[in-house]
Amino acid sequence: MVNLKNDLLEVELNPKGAEIIKITGQKDHINYMWRRDPSLWANSAPILFPIVGALQNNECRIDGKTYTMTQHGFSRHSIYETNQISDTCVEFSLVPNDDILKQYPYLFHLKVVYTLNGNQLKCQCIVKNTDQRPIYFQIGGHPAFACPFMENESSNDYYIEFEKNEVLQQKIIDVKQKGMSYETQLLFDNEKRFFVRQALFNNDAIVIKDMKSSYITLKSLNHQKSLRFYVENFNHLGIWTGKHVGGLLAIEPWVGHSDYVGFNGEFKEKEGVVSLSENQEFSCQFIIEIQQ
Repeated sequence: MVNLKNDLLEVELNPKGAEIIKITGQKDHINYMWRRDPSLWANSAPILFPIVGALQNNECRIDGKTYTMTQHGFSRHSIYETNQISDTCVEFSLVPNDDILKQYPYLFHLKVVYTLNGNQLKCQCIVKNTDQRPIYFQIGGHPAFACPFMENESSNDYYIEFEKNEVLQQKIIDVKQKGMSYETQLLFDNEKRFFVRQALFNNDAIVIKDMKSSYITLKSLNHQKSLRFYVENFNHLGIWTGKHVGGLLAIEPWVGHSDYVGFNGEFKEKEGVVSLSENQEFSCQFIIEIQQ
């Protein structure tokens, strides 16, 4: 494990999946991350690469050849090389090995840099194309937070608030066929907040595209503690909780999403996929801000 620390926050990170394990307030001693209960979800915040969500039949086609990859890709199962730069910054690196190349034939260098600054933890993901041809990928985060923050509370008192009023369509996931449907429904009509309720997540995650807001905030009716989540250069956002609301709320910035049901095209034809030329870099980031 890797630890970052300043006067306000202490962070624990795992080189496996470049994953945030804990974000603990130095004042209130609360861990704002999900407690990793295996009965609901055993992880807390792996980096998703080179796919977000699921492939149809766990298969993708690259230059006419079929490859097999499980949900959210191999990054979350991979051990990253660790370079701890300081007490408040660490860089994780991932390059292809033989196992990865069997799933995904492109050459790349993925860096995930965590920086602690005041009450904010920044996660910057940088993909470099080290191949001699364009590469294609999706990338995302999957940070899951404690909801409620404290054990003597109810998640029913918590709500998500967007920075700006939004008009947003929600993409509908086809749970039975394990893919994205082409169906959408209205989530916001010039609105900015909703309460955390089980009915919202009966069909898996809430998935939205191209929101105007640069951040959303998780708040409670009962106190001033909050968690603000900034996103930059992601084209989708997923919000997800376990089958029974209480304890876990994930705010997931994505570039791309699961295959549409019935999709059998080339990997590079997936919606939201990044095309990266030789020696070029792609960067995206999210920031977690804690108000204790």
